[in-house]
Amino acid sequence: MGVLVWDPFEDPADAWEREQGGGCALEDEEKPDNMSEAEWRIHQRCKKELKKKVPAWKTITNDTVTNNHMKVKKGMLYGITFPWTEAMMHSDEWGPEWLTKAFHLAGTMPLDNRVAKIKNQGDYKITTGNNGGKFLFEVEYEKPDDTLHTKLFVKIPHAMEKETTSDRLSSSVNKQPMELYELNTSRLLEATLPCKIPRFYFGDISNETSNWILITEQVPFHDPAPLDFAGKTRNDPPRKLEPFQIEGPYDKCMDWTLLGDPAEYYLALIKKGTMVAGLAKAGKFGDPKIVAKHFENMEGVPMEAFGLNPTGCTGQPPNQLAPKIKMGIEFFSEVAKPLYPKYCSDATWQEKLRSTLMKLNAYAAESQYFFHHNKDYVALTHGNMNVDNAYFWRDEKEELDLGVFDWGGMGARSLGHKLWWWLYCGDFDQLNDNMDKYLDCMVDTYFEYSDGLKLDKEVLRMMFILAALSQMFGLLAAVGQIYRMCPKKDFATVKDRYDPRVGENINGKSTMRLYLQVMLTVNRMVEEWKADEVVDNFETKICDMLNMSKKPESTMTA
Repeated sequence: MGVLVWDPFEDPADAWEREQGGGCALEDEEKPDNMSEAEWRIHQRCKKELKKKVPAWKTITNDTVTNNHMKVKKGMLYGITFPWTEAMMHSDEWGPEWLTKAFHLAGTMPLDNRVAKIKNQGDYKITTGNNGGKFLFEVEYEKPDDTLHTKLFVKIPHAMEKETTSDRLSSSVNKQPMELYELNTSRLLEATLPCKIPRFYFGDISNETSNWILITEQVPFHDPAPLDFAGKTRNDPPRKLEPFQIEGPYDKCMDWTLLGDPAEYYLALIKKGTMVAGLAKAGKFGDPKIVAKHFENMEGVPMEAFGLNPTGCTGQPPNQLAPKIKMGIEFFSEVAKPLYPKYCSDATWQEKLRSTLMKLNAYAAESQYFFHHNKDYVALTHGNMNVDNAYFWRDEKEELDLGVFDWGGMGARSLGHKLWWWLYCGDFDQLNDNMDKYLDCMVDTYFEYSDGLKLDKEVLRMMFILAALSQMFGLLAAVGQIYRMCPKKDFATVKDRYDPRVGENINGKSTMRLYLQVMLTVNRMVEEWKADEVVDNFETKICDMLNMSKKPESTMTA
């Protein structure tokens, strides 16, 4: 095998004692009769992980990634080096021996067993997802064990290559440390989450390089057929699967591919996500103060930290935002005109959009304070619970259930903000028809699982709309990126959302389709939900809360 690129074997108990300053043993605890051996192993593993010291993430820059992404460095969770590409995993330098060590350290495979062989799983490629690369492989164990999966899934960083460099920097730098939060969810909370997640086998991340790896079981999708990007099946009756056969996988902004009423799926997502929030609030995942240290936590952030300014603009400088809005309006009303409502070409509507966004931008910091000032509205849960981040099945009674993956946005933030990011990829018509049901579901579920905390439905609605408008700032800044994916001149012949130039995944990502659809949703919210009036009401509300006058017009004009 030659010189190992990773550290040679060490007994996991010795490593734990050296790194943590104490033994890894738990108090004597008997396995409950109703718990399987696999479940008991997960239960014990998560309890051990929660006893470990909390790793401290140090902020990194683009230079960190650019200069170090090819370096082999130890991870901050288990203290060993690790592969971060498919080729590395299958190489002689890593392979079965490294997997054995990794699974032993993570406590996911008994110490008397080992990985004997790694096999490539055919030519099947995973092309969905915007925040990382993915691949599949199979293993053989020295001792066959029904409690261990042989088909495994790996999530890794995007490569620093032409097509994906911006995605890599976005996830590793702009969204840092989202990968650490995803790893922490699996290693700490798998035993206590109220939903299924793919079984965790190993995961680690290097703060020095930004490289990371997550290894889980494969989700056994029943029929992972190619997605209908062209919308040819959107009027067909949904196919029926047998009970417990897993649907999908699905992708963002393609509600017509769901095997049922989209509202049923979004209600199921809201319920599970809110159950997580309520249980976290009630301390069911462990000491909330300890658990919170492993994730983003906006609960209890002092007012001074938000950068409030009663007389100044707390968002982008108005003279920088104004041209972005102008470019966006040109896109809606001229370049991609067939994709947007006719009113987007009306000067009155355009002024309404412009003034609404400029006003909210003036109160950008104050809106974040509004989202997070009341700790009852701030809870730990998934940050992006869309249909492509879940897997669905039905039981014998045809009732829908789901498991969840892609926990990179796990953290304690405003539930109104979270709700937008759970629903933003759905079609506006179903959102419009079911918004009250969605809000009621969050209010009722949170009350049930948080030991009685009551959210105000209309406060949630305001937060939801403000979060949507806030995302529009980023979307407007991405018009140039849209033109790189589909040249501006080509939009002259794009007639609808199903055109492959805008409807299919580009470089394996749904970015183009998502940008176009979410812009449409926000535009329709401005017109059909009177989002401009919501911003006016927010301005009155926040000024009353902070005992300040409304900001001068100069903060909202270029």
